[in-house]
Amino acid sequence: MERTVASWLGVSLPERLSFFIKSGLFLLASWSILYVLLATSYPAVHDTLHNFRHALAVVPCH
Repeated sequence: MERTVASWLGVSLPERLSFFIKSGLFLLASWSILYVLLATSYPAVHDTLHNFRHALAVVPCH
């Protein structure tokens, strides 16, 4: 992946910086997925996961 980005941008990042960028993107993606599954009120998602959200006893939905 680093080679693709390096050839695409013409820049090579230090390994430590690359790790922080990839970690940040992973955490952002994880947070976004959890938000959609547990906090959104979009009917298709809410109705499907309604019982699961109540079972957690942490995520209010009413």
